[in-house]
Formats: sequence, structure tokens, C-alpha cells
Amino acid sequence: MPIKGHVIAARPGHASNVEMVKTIKKEYGKKILQKKYQAQVSSDYLFDINAIKKILPQRYPFLLIDRILEMQPGKSLTAIKNVSVSEPFFQGHFPNQPVMPGVLIIEAMAQAGSFLLLHTTDEPEKKLMYFTGIDKSRFRRQVLPGDQIFFKIDLLKLKMGTCKLHGIAYVDDKVVAEATFITTIGDRKE
Repeated sequence: MPIKGHVIAARPGHASNVEMVKTIKKEYGKKILQKKYQAQVSSDYLFDINAIKKILPQRYPFLLIDRILEMQPGKSLTAIKNVSVSEPFFQGHFPNQPVMPGVLIIEAMAQAGSFLLLHTTDEPEKKLMYFTGIDKSRFRRQVLPGDQIFFKIDLLKLKMGTCKLHGIAYVDDKVVAEATFITTIGDRKE
């Protein structure tokens, strides 16, 4: 789809022209991804659960991302998880005082990171991301039924299929967990 437009600027200079083109290209790339995977376009989010399921192999009860709110391919991503009292892990963790297990918060960050990382490949639906290491993981607060977790994931380094990501999980603008993790990209078996 060609972009048509007319921009008038007084002495913009090469650097600002390049920056403007990069911004347009980034936004256009998001629209292309959204058109490819998202059936219904919304102004509230980029990808819903159905679009996420086209990329990530995890399924209920282990799919821990509900929506992708923002994404800068190859740089960062913001996702959410709505924590319901009917989540299966609350049956045993803990029966009379339900708390979301910290390892599942880390797993949710990794799934969000997978979505971000797999969009650096040509065919993300044919690839998988595997954990190879977790560093500096910290759990700051409990996540309880009814909470909505926001995940902010940043791609720190990508080299030859191995990458380093940093994730922070928030509930009500308060950090609940954070971690740096190392992953590798592999092919998905059909």
C-alpha cells in the first residue's frame, strides 16, 4: 500500500529528515504486522489473544499473555495479563491465600519477549524461542486474583539467534517482578 503525502518543513536538515522517515517506517511496520495477524483492528491494543496464538505455541493453561498493547519491532514491547481467580495455579498456590507463582510471572515475561523476538525473523509463526538463562530476577510484590499485570520488555542484544532481554512486570504502576533473560531462536517442528 503506497503512502501518499506532502510534507513542508523550513530548513529541516538531513538528520531530522532521516528521523522522520524512520518514525514513519516503524509505524508502517506495525500496521503491516497488525494486518497480517490481527483480525479486528483496535485502537486500544495491537494484538489480541487470537493473534498471539498465531505466533506463540503455548496454549491454555500455559499461555500467559492476553494482549500486546505496544510494540517497536526489534526494540520493545508492552503486554498485559489479566489474572483471574479461576487460574488453575491458584488451586494449589495457595488454597486459602492465592498468590501467582513468581516463576509464572517470569514465564509470562518470556512469552512477551518471545513475541517481540520472533518478529525479528521473517516467519515468526515457524520459529520458537528457548530459555538459556535467567539473571537478576527479583520479586518485589505479590500478584493476586483480579490484578492486571503490565509487562515491559526491552531487547538488549541480538546476535546470531541468541538474545538478551530485560523484563519488568507492573501491577498498578508498582514493580512486582523483573528479570534479565537470555534466549535462543530455534525452528518449530510442524
